[in-house]
Amino acid sequence: MSREAPTDTDAISDEELTELLADAEETTPEAIERGADELKIASPEEATVVDE
Repeated sequence: MSREAPTDTDAISDEELTELLADAEETTPEAIERGADELKIASPEEATVVDE
């Protein structure tokens, strides 16, 4: 099985992702944002790359 890199047409915005998560969790986008702030999620630029 091969994994293809997502194309630009597959990408969604942060706001769209938040709305999808809120809908899936039956909550509000604001609650998702507050939860993310509490988790202190680092931006992708700050992520550590690990080879498996």
